Amino acid sequence: MSSRGTRADSAPGKRSRRARKSLQDFDRTARLLRGDLTERYGEHEAEALVRDARERYLDILPQVPWVAGRGAPVMNSFLWITAQELAVYQAVEARGGDASEAWELCHTAIRLRMERVPRWKRWLLNRLMFSGLVRRVIKRRAMNQELIRAGDFETRSVVGDGIAFDHGVDYVRCGNLELARKVGADAFAPYLCMSDIALSEGLGWGLIRTQTLADGCSHCDFRFKQGGETRISSRTPEVQATIDRIAREEAKCPDGGFSVTPAGG
Repeated sequence: MSSRGTRADSAPGKRSRRARKSLQDFDRTARLLRGDLTERYGEHEAEALVRDARERYLDILPQVPWVAGRGAPVMNSFLWITAQELAVYQAVEARGGDASEAWELCHTAIRLRMERVPRWKRWLLNRLMFSGLVRRVIKRRAMNQELIRAGDFETRSVVGDGIAFDHGVDYVRCGNLELARKVGADAFAPYLCMSDIALSEGLGWGLIRTQTLADGCSHCDFRFKQGGETRISSRTPEVQATIDRIAREEAKCPDGGFSVTPAGG
């Protein structure tokens, strides 16, 4: 069994730097989303929504744990994005909106963020995900039945057959879900899991997932297939209805896809 925890980082300087960096990330995302927000709500309401979400993000940040150890940068980036999405949800709800409306904004934001990632970088991340090194690590962990801990995340590795999927990870505990519960956003938790749709499509991970902890299941079943189609579903009916609707709308835009080929950049 392997164990890695959350660093109890009490140094004010480090916390302050991380808070500034995460707030800068929020502001960059808000700028990317400004056009969509203005079209949807009008300029005045859009600006008010962003201000409110930003204030709520500042309130949530102290509650976001800092993961230490191997794999920490990835987990910390997930938590930052989740915190931003939770802030948007709270701001939308405060204005009489619902979780579906908030998620549509969050999904658009992730799409816009992924479009800004250079093509060569997406290609490199795809190659890394399905590299021999990653496959060997997955196989070793699965054979040893290792439980990998990183803060509030706990995972087990799964070896694929190369046909249905190449390799996988079962999340038996999720830091994103823990954070949503901590801030009282349990109803939005199943939507947070749908962030992986845009991530998988943008990075060519071919993610297949049929259940999540946020849906009330025993674990999240991540299965990756290189070159495969992203197929993510939710067992929460209203979440599934939302992602189906968004998928239909995106299908009307033929230029909305991603490429992970190395050319261009």
